[in-house]
Amino acid sequence: MLSASVQVQLTDDELWHAIVQNTDSMSALIHHQVDLEAGFGAHDPNERARLMRANQQQIDRFAREYAACTIELRRRHGLLGETEAAA
Repeated sequence: MLSASVQVQLTDDELWHAIVQNTDSMSALIHHQVDLEAGFGAHDPNERARLMRANQQQIDRFAREYAACTIELRRRHGLLGETEAAA
């Protein structure tokens, strides 16, 4: 995950690139999650549950990074709402 100090050091283009990468990664993980929920990929229910938890943790991490990058871009360009500015 990109730390706050790393985000500030990135250019706008680099932040947009990180957003695109996160979107692609989250999309792939969500598709995998749907497959696991449908019973594909792992026959053992315990293994399937473990994989689903691991996928969800990764999805959450990418979602936090995505949000941080978009907030940084909004901050730079004066587009933050009141709730985001307070965060």
